[in-house]
Amino acid sequence: SFDEQRFEDNMARLTNVSRVAIEIIMGLPGDSPEQFRRSFHRARTFPCALRVYHCCVLPSALMVRSPAEHALDYDPVTLKMRSCLGWSREAMLRECEFLNQQAQSNHGQIGDYFWVFSAPKSTETPPQRKVANL
Repeated sequence: SFDEQRFEDNMARLTNVSRVAIEIIMGLPGDSPEQFRRSFHRARTFPCALRVYHCCVLPSALMVRSPAEHALDYDPVTLKMRSCLGWSREAMLRECEFLNQQAQSNHGQIGDYFWVFSAPKSTETPPQRKVANL
């Protein structure tokens, strides 16, 4: 199971010694636009870069063998997910537009399959996070 405190502690350790990026995927079966948006906003609270990838159904990946209830609908040429369990086509397009707007307003990068966001800028020195020993 996911341990939020452990994640925060490890992120604090890593961002203190190295350049770090969080990577998330938009459009995974079983996820939802609401859950994705929460993950996006949560990732932006950390002092690191964020890379968001559009879910793709690669021919040799396990997702091509997903159960029928995942209802995968993807473009046969680009392999981008168009809709699936938890994501309507409209929701997928809406989140792509949200990411485009976020990237444009935050000097991010927009690619065919991804969005890149630099670490959030802070006008003040961020407080050191307390790091627990693991």
